[in-house]
Amino acid sequence: MRKELNKIREVLSKLAADAQIYDQTNIIPDLARKALFEERLFKSQSRQLSHYVKESQALVIHVQALIDSNSANSIIAFQCEKLVDQCQAIKKELSSQELQGRSYKIDKASKAKQFAKKQQNSGDNFKWLAQKIMSNSQHLYQELSKHHEYRSRFNQRIHQLNEQLAKANQDQKIGLQQEILKLQKRLGQCNKAIYFIEQKIENLEKGKRPF
Repeated sequence: MRKELNKIREVLSKLAADAQIYDQTNIIPDLARKALFEERLFKSQSRQLSHYVKESQALVIHVQALIDSNSANSIIAFQCEKLVDQCQAIKKELSSQELQGRSYKIDKASKAKQFAKKQQNSGDNFKWLAQKIMSNSQHLYQELSKHHEYRSRFNQRIHQLNEQLAKANQDQKIGLQQEILKLQKRLGQCNKAIYFIEQKIENLEKGKRPF
């Protein structure tokens, strides 16, 4: 049982790093007030995935205490099964968020084409205006795509550094932590830029001034 528990600890350690990235890059705002999982699986009702990982890590400590106190195997087994279910749920949510992010980017690109086509069909009398709006729209979507690419690179680098941090000695950890903090700051700035670009696009598509 101890061996299985150690494996779960290792899994949760990796999930903790992935959850941190998830929380920084969750781009599906419509779901902001909904819990990620059912109450039967987690007590937490948060949208922050890291909260659920912490709950699972707390359960690991509880199971370890049960083992140390020679509690009934049936009780320990039940809690271990719950831990496995929690880990699988967290992994599934991480995969789901990645797919949602891809779908979101594809949808934005599709909207850009539809908007440009609509402007082209608005009539010859407004052709000059349509061309101007199309130009602004295309520029904004190019900027949006570019910043999504920046964010993806930041995420990958942060993930790599977190993996290095887990294996680093004490002297190496300080430098890695500082680099991670710098990248997280840049990631935050990138997220803000994405938000403002999206707002400009929405205003443009509603017929408002983009700037």
